[in-house]
Amino acid sequence: MKDYLIHLLDYELWANLRVINSLETVTSPPSRAIAVMGHVLAAQHVWYGRMANESVFVSIWEDIPVSWMTETAERQHRQLVSFIETVTDPILYRPIHYKNSKGIAYQDTMQDMLTHMSHHAAYHRGQVVQLIRPMLKEAPVTDYIVWKRGG
Repeated sequence: MKDYLIHLLDYELWANLRVINSLETVTSPPSRAIAVMGHVLAAQHVWYGRMANESVFVSIWEDIPVSWMTETAERQHRQLVSFIETVTDPILYRPIHYKNSKGIAYQDTMQDMLTHMSHHAAYHRGQVVQLIRPMLKEAPVTDYIVWKRGG
């Protein structure tokens, strides 16, 4: 299971970078597009903190300048992969207790958290692409199967 989850994280990095690269080509991207892509990256960091039981000092709607997004995505990918590589498979299925951004207590497994992160990012990347599509010659394709085929 660890290998599969790392595989999903690798795909997520590839897809995030394609959208970030497109954002970088737009002269004046919509502020909503920047905010949503920043949310993807900030939420990923918040989920990491929950899994690793570490305090994080970002909100889920953190302002991240486009010029910092590539470095942020790559750093967080390394951090998540390194973390996942250190846990044993049984830990992936243990409940983790945490509070969401509204202070409500929940418990979910690391496997479910990582799966959620992947789906959450895909949903929001679609929003970003929709916002910047009119400003691009060609919209970035971020489909999993395109990445899997060597995209």
